[in-house]
Amino acid sequence: MATPESQQIEAGYQRLVAAPEQLNLLDQVAALALQAGATQRAADIYLEFIGHHSQHAGAQFNCGYYCRAAGYYQQAIEHYQQALALGISQPEEVHTNIGVIYNEGLLQNDAAIAAFTAALKVKPGYVPALYNLANCYEQNGDKVAAARYFTEVIKQAPDFAMAYVRLADVHRAEAADDPLIVKLKQLVEEPRLPLTQRIDAAYALGKLFNDCQAYAEAWQFYQQANEWNATTMPAWDADKQRALLNTLRAEFSAPFAVSKAAADAVAEGCESMRPVFVCGMFRSGSTLVEQMLGAHTEIVSGGELEFFPRLWRRIETQGLSGFLQQQSNAELAQLGSDYLNFVRERLGEVSYFTDKRPDTIWLLGLIKQVLPQAKFIVTRRQPLDNALSVYFTRLGPAMSYANRFEDILAFMEMERELLAHWQTVFGDHLQVVDYDDLVVDPERELGAVLRGLGLDWQEQCLDFHQRANSVRTASVWQVRQPLYQSSSGRWRNYQAFLPK
Repeated sequence: MATPESQQIEAGYQRLVAAPEQLNLLDQVAALALQAGATQRAADIYLEFIGHHSQHAGAQFNCGYYCRAAGYYQQAIEHYQQALALGISQPEEVHTNIGVIYNEGLLQNDAAIAAFTAALKVKPGYVPALYNLANCYEQNGDKVAAARYFTEVIKQAPDFAMAYVRLADVHRAEAADDPLIVKLKQLVEEPRLPLTQRIDAAYALGKLFNDCQAYAEAWQFYQQANEWNATTMPAWDADKQRALLNTLRAEFSAPFAVSKAAADAVAEGCESMRPVFVCGMFRSGSTLVEQMLGAHTEIVSGGELEFFPRLWRRIETQGLSGFLQQQSNAELAQLGSDYLNFVRERLGEVSYFTDKRPDTIWLLGLIKQVLPQAKFIVTRRQPLDNALSVYFTRLGPAMSYANRFEDILAFMEMERELLAHWQTVFGDHLQVVDYDDLVVDPERELGAVLRGLGLDWQEQCLDFHQRANSVRTASVWQVRQPLYQSSSGRWRNYQAFLPK
């Protein structure tokens, strides 16, 4: 059934067909589609009519903007480059937008760094380029360069609160009088600062006081951060989460043999591409496992790929049961092909590759329907250590359980139930890696995973911390160090503050 918004979009589109030279109308219709959440429709409309405005720098910029929103990253870059070639004003913004696409969309940090550097050549001291450049170096594990650029951001924009917060990520405090702690305390106590920035500053203070082993002060700021953060999002709905768990059990109840898609045909490219999905509770070691696997010569690290989370958001509007009933074998196979093409665009032609997102554990049944050859690795960790690490991390509204320690434990219990179910469904297509066992005997634990994938052990898997790849998770600095056991049992430092 057509909504009023979709009817407006269609009416505007028909006016465009009749008068394709009207750039203002094109901008209005695309903006309307974007506001309605129809990002691909917005980009498709702009792409259809941009030929009538090919020499207009602003139109090329807008086309790049809508393509980026829709996930058409290569096309977005092409149109941004057209805008540059046409002499658009404020080219530093365009270079920076291109850099963000390379960094966040295409996962190509070298190209992103080149784009941000180009922006700074046009306008030295341009804060968005400096800030994003610092992000790139942090993801690449270059702590010195990251700190240098975050410090330069502060020099150019002393009131930019997030620069101090991000500097805390790459800084280790030794004492409570550290100048960065002093500054962040000022930010937390500044009532004129937007609450979201005060929240980030409170999390950063928790981290810095933890560095100093001042655990009471660290807990105070982590608790304040979570209390404030909880006010910015709906409360976690345990009943809704339980209902999803029950739906997944019902929809994917039999041991996996052959998916619906496989009954007709394996998606094109499945024969050579071997996806390995790494998931589990947030902060349970999934990034570490992916880093170690990625050090193997046969495996390419994909990082946190957006394909299935985007698909899931689409499915949620009609319900999982309805979606599966409406999909033919050919349509499921096509989804598999779409995913593999999505991966090729980012990683090139690969055989074994990882797709690592902690919350993918809730999507394993769906994934197996469209990728019969997929293998799953689920990480787990000592519950209190895991819950504490989640509590110390600012997560988004989709993870609102993270703001209350009791909710974290309840959510983890549901994930444990789900894992037990998936183990009965997928058998040896799913392997579990215990973080605490991994850091004690990595060769034994990772060797078992590799054998399950049909691969031999390689010694360089132990040198994962020396890799030059980009890491984009909260574990970015942990996986730049050799294996250590100090995170095991960390909950004891905070035992006095934990709910009884």
